[in-house]
Amino acid sequence: MTDIRILRLLEPSALVDPHPLYREWRQQGPVVWDPGIEAWLVTGYEEAFTTLRDTGTFCQDWRRVGVDTPPALLSLQTLDPPEHTRIRKLMLDGFKAAGPGRLTEAVRTVLDEQLALAEKEDDGFDFVRLVAEPVALRAVTTLLGVPQPDRDWFVPLSNTIVDGMDASLRPECYEPGVAARAELSQLVSRWAGEPLPDGFARHVLAKAPDAGVDHEVVLNSLRVVLQAGFQTAGRFLAAGLLTLLRIPPGERVVVDTDKAVHELVRHSGPVHVESRACVRDTVLGGQRIRRGQVVSCFLGAANRDASVFPEPDRLVWDRAPNRHLGFGRGPHACLGAQVAVEVARHVFGTVGRRFPRARLLAEPVPRPNVTEHGMYSLRVSF
Repeated sequence: MTDIRILRLLEPSALVDPHPLYREWRQQGPVVWDPGIEAWLVTGYEEAFTTLRDTGTFCQDWRRVGVDTPPALLSLQTLDPPEHTRIRKLMLDGFKAAGPGRLTEAVRTVLDEQLALAEKEDDGFDFVRLVAEPVALRAVTTLLGVPQPDRDWFVPLSNTIVDGMDASLRPECYEPGVAARAELSQLVSRWAGEPLPDGFARHVLAKAPDAGVDHEVVLNSLRVVLQAGFQTAGRFLAAGLLTLLRIPPGERVVVDTDKAVHELVRHSGPVHVESRACVRDTVLGGQRIRRGQVVSCFLGAANRDASVFPEPDRLVWDRAPNRHLGFGRGPHACLGAQVAVEVARHVFGTVGRRFPRARLLAEPVPRPNVTEHGMYSLRVSF
């Protein structure tokens, strides 16, 4: 067995750019064992793709391998078919009820408001706090059709939940993450007792009994949509802009098409790890995986697998095909992928057209997150 020293991913240089480490690991094989966290690390594209899609062999619902899962954690994110199929269909119907027009108008409005504030900052500004977070929060609450929570309360709470995803590397983050999730659940529970406008949350809450979905699972799943929708969108806006600002102004493109956004997701998406449990003994990437063992798919590494993506470190704006894993694959693929693409297309397109000479003022300050990369700040000037 090879010691991968996964804790190296928490070094500042790796938090900004983990791909040199990913390349080292892939040279040892697409699937390697890390004794430190007792998990298989998957960096190969085909192996990660298989793991995400094969729910008969690799599970998201850890009860299938004998792990006791508290009811508060049972949701769209943690259930497997057939339970997952019911809640996913209900959620997909909720997206249809949300109405795309409202989301587009809300994103346009909040972006214009925040960019107007940014233009007043002569010494530059923090893109994370002034643009990415407000836009992401307005987008996800508009989609859900729920009141927007106080940002100074919600954002730290949400970041604590993301910290908890790395509890295998930072055990001290586990309990605060559990507490933060419970606090956010209280907010979501209040929605069920309030008159909500027509839209996603109202539709899902009303239709859940007929769909045969447990009420607590519905509330947990709404919490997941709020949390994941905010974090994925907000962190991608910051990561994507950082990538674009590292390109000399004369060589930049305006990222305002779905194809260009997907290439940016492949290259710079924030979600780097998805883990599964092995349900039955199998072979993956030439390795014997035993029932109950953890399989961690490094999506960021798989998305730069040269056997699938020619010139993987280069941005190819019209790359086709582009079967990246930035939004996952299989039954647990991101429900809001197209919404995230729409938000990013509007933000990057607007910034690219209005501020073609935008520049980075300082290197980003990364958050210590391995599962979902993020930044404390990204100082830029328009």
